[in-house]
Amino acid sequence: MKFFQISKEKILSNQAIISLVNHAIFQFGNSLSIIFINLYLWRLTESLLINGLFNLIAILSQALTTFVIGKMAKQKGKLAIYRYGIFLTALFYLCIIITQESMVQYFYLFALLRGMAQSAYWLGYFTLVYEVTNNNNRHRYLGWNQITMQSANLIGPAASGAIIGMYSGLSGYVIVFSFAFVMFLVATIGSLKMKKEQFHHKQYYMKYLPLILKKQPNFLKALIGWFIIGFPQGIMMYVPAILLYTIFLQESTVGYLNVGFLSLSIISSYIISRVANIESTKRYLYLSAIGLTLSATFLLWNISIWTVVLFMCISHIFKPLQANAYAAYYFQWIGNIPLKQNFRVESVVLRETVTNLGRGFGIIIFMIFSTEINPTTIPWILILLMGMQFLIPMLAKLPNREKMYERKVG
Repeated sequence: MKFFQISKEKILSNQAIISLVNHAIFQFGNSLSIIFINLYLWRLTESLLINGLFNLIAILSQALTTFVIGKMAKQKGKLAIYRYGIFLTALFYLCIIITQESMVQYFYLFALLRGMAQSAYWLGYFTLVYEVTNNNNRHRYLGWNQITMQSANLIGPAASGAIIGMYSGLSGYVIVFSFAFVMFLVATIGSLKMKKEQFHHKQYYMKYLPLILKKQPNFLKALIGWFIIGFPQGIMMYVPAILLYTIFLQESTVGYLNVGFLSLSIISSYIISRVANIESTKRYLYLSAIGLTLSATFLLWNISIWTVVLFMCISHIFKPLQANAYAAYYFQWIGNIPLKQNFRVESVVLRETVTNLGRGFGIIIFMIFSTEINPTTIPWILILLMGMQFLIPMLAKLPNREKMYERKVG
């Protein structure tokens, strides 16, 4: 069938495939535990404030670390930073296994370590993505990236929920975190199969950012777009899992429901990988903004089983569309800003820093207006932050060179 045929320019390289497989292993380790870290803290404290502070500290430390280690990534290589990220993530879970329930006394230190680990991993991974793809196959890679991530996320929470449900108290959590630790060791071994990149430009060009923004002012709008995308993401990292747990009071149910939600994301990502094109970026961004805002409106009725499930289902359908469309659009900038590929590390540093600042801002807004499970304020906060996603397609302006090219063709 024509739908399943792949054109030659969209075929992924061997290194691209290796990076996807290793990312899937890493993500599976994360998926085993990431939802349940927040539930673990909730079970120990029953405090949205502590959960919010944990995620806020992690996100802000991730933003700061990304900005600080950008120069190191340029000089030591992206693959080295990528491996540091996997190692620090393994260390994070090892520390949880050792401290167990005492973790809550040092939650701020754990949050700092998690932020540093995530910073190193994602900075390394996203710069590697640019190197193993091109404009012709990047949408396909990003689509498969979503599929591998969501497939790992689909299996992990269900398995973790089942394991936790088999044990009384909190011992099931420790077993799950131990499995996650093993997966990160496997990911470390897998990273050794990735070829070290050849790089000749070790100079860190962040000091030229003001000049770049002067020459390409729309690049600033692209960065503001990442800030806005981060608003709901910070809240979605921990609030939905807690909402589901307060309704069902079973970790296994939370895990199984995530299988359904992530199945929708996988289907959405697969369709995107097959049919998406860079020319329709704005259309995808408007469509995703409509879907994300619509998902939050169901919570206005009340916070119940059917409203939370509808909210999660619809948001999981449209989240990959927004993520892929804006990531592919942003990668266009790397080939068009004055320093081009020599600024790709700096571009990823800016993306990750700005996005995490947006996530932190979203959590702060949530913590100001809702320090407990409040059925009145939670829906309105989510609608506000989801509704702001309509600003993103307005900010998505093509680089000047692209505009000139379009005028010539037109």
